Amino acid sequence: MVKILLSTPVFRPMVGGMETMANNLAIHFTERGYDVTLVTPIRSKEPDELPYRIVRAPSFSVFLELARQTDLIFSNGASLYAAPYAILTGKPVIMRHTNYVVSSVDGAGWFDGKLAPLTPGASIVHHFRHNKLGSAVRGAAKVISLRVFAKKFVARNVAISDWMMKRHPLPNQVRIHNPFPIVKFVEAINHGGNYEYDFFYLGRLITEKGVDVLLEAFKLVQQSSGDAYTLCIIGDGPDRGRLEGIAQCTGKSAFVTFAGMQTGQALIEKVRSCKIAVLPSTWEEPFGGASTELLAAGKNMIVSSDGALSEIVADGGLTFKNGDVEQLAAAMLRLAGDEVLRSTQIKNAAVRLKDFDEIRLIDQYVALIEEVLRARSRS
Repeated sequence: MVKILLSTPVFRPMVGGMETMANNLAIHFTERGYDVTLVTPIRSKEPDELPYRIVRAPSFSVFLELARQTDLIFSNGASLYAAPYAILTGKPVIMRHTNYVVSSVDGAGWFDGKLAPLTPGASIVHHFRHNKLGSAVRGAAKVISLRVFAKKFVARNVAISDWMMKRHPLPNQVRIHNPFPIVKFVEAINHGGNYEYDFFYLGRLITEKGVDVLLEAFKLVQQSSGDAYTLCIIGDGPDRGRLEGIAQCTGKSAFVTFAGMQTGQALIEKVRSCKIAVLPSTWEEPFGGASTELLAAGKNMIVSSDGALSEIVADGGLTFKNGDVEQLAAAMLRLAGDEVLRSTQIKNAAVRLKDFDEIRLIDQYVALIEEVLRARSRS
């Protein structure tokens, strides 16, 4: 039986996209017949009751022995966590890139609430000018080390979108979209056509997600329509207080609901009650898992154009220039007032959704694993 060591720097009980993908990939790889061991520095007080082995916070010697015993190391995220053990054992590595950490010090092209460079040299210079010296030095060292590791020691680099491939071209790179478990969002399709909210946002409340842009655009929409619409913000995060303040300042807070974090069936029901999704990210999203979930939920969408959101949604939604309040407001008014366009988008989105079928994407990962193992056996 082929052994896979799945290395992930973040994992349960932490919550997020990388944590979800680590578990999802480990389960699918196990179901496909691989012997999976997941290794992570994250400790947990709760027992791990999952169909694969989990080793938390291993010592150097334990991690090294795990690497010696495995056939392949799968790095969930561009991380140096497993790098020493891969180099020492010479085991082949597949690295899944989830952000821009091989291209920028901040890993996002977003620093101190503003856009930052997404090329290594410019990013390093930017952080030496605007960041604390110690942080800039550590960040520069990490970018350089990751780039060397990804180029010299990784058998295949996996970009999660075409946009990411363009933003940090690496050797031996292939694009495989994130196989998110999005089937459950089919339950959020609104078959009755009755909605509590006209527009909504789903995601974390952090500066780079552009919810402040949405609130300012909604103000213009309400001014143009005589306060005809409602907006729901689903999610939570450190920016919530500031965003609630912005909503108050626009004078339209009576039409804006901050629903907070929603999970499970409550999330499904809340999404079902909403009509048009707006994902207004100011930074360049490397993927954007919420967009695939909302495709599955049968929602009309408006997304920012720079980043992978527009790639994922394609002709299943409208786009606007990142950060452009007036363009977003115009798109919201256009889509809200055009039933034919909404119907066309929903049909296009149903076709586009097939490209994000979870099982097909896992098939691509399995094919990649087998390709790397075959190349290894021939060398």
